[in-house]
Amino acid sequence: MYETILLPTDGSGDVDEVANHALHVASLAGATVHAVHVIEGGKARGAHPDDETVEEAREAGEAAVGEIEALGEEQGVPVTTAVLEGNAGEAILDYAEQVGVDMIVMGTHGRSGLDRFLVGSVAERVIRMSDVPVMTVRLTDDGRTVADAETARSVARDVLRDDGYEVADFPDDPYRETGTWIVRAETADGSVFNVHIDAASGDARTARID
Repeated sequence: MYETILLPTDGSGDVDEVANHALHVASLAGATVHAVHVIEGGKARGAHPDDETVEEAREAGEAAVGEIEALGEEQGVPVTTAVLEGNAGEAILDYAEQVGVDMIVMGTHGRSGLDRFLVGSVAERVIRMSDVPVMTVRLTDDGRTVADAETARSVARDVLRDDGYEVADFPDDPYRETGTWIVRAETADGSVFNVHIDAASGDARTARID
């Protein structure tokens, strides 16, 4: 049923948990896993990061996919690796189409408390746009993904970045209403958003208020 499985990774400490799900399915199906890491802000987005920054990011990405390759060797699953540049969601979907994968497996949060693979941003976009099944592995930290205001700001920044906005300022302190963080953010183009973040699951949605 599955011959090729795509496993995007951000190199977070949860890589083993997500990878083991993908490798287990691949082992049962006799499939090959493609482990990919996306360097955000690369050429596909028109940015021009300095060479040292790109090289450091590439080394980190190669280490992340290399770890999955090593896990695959231990479990007898063939793993192909790639480090890409650009918008994470677009790069993942483009790679999936180019390779002809049968399924995508990805975590729903990453480093720094819901970095990029967050339902509401990259994972949601992949789920919505993918032509093949997407298996998501929900990851939590002690049962509460977003436990403080600083993490809430980080989540809001990443969600807006994935939607094409750069945060210029947080005019007010994030606050909680029951189980939801509300973060107000001003972006570089002058837009103002409220980002609503579920504290337990990390799911997020944005509301433009200007």
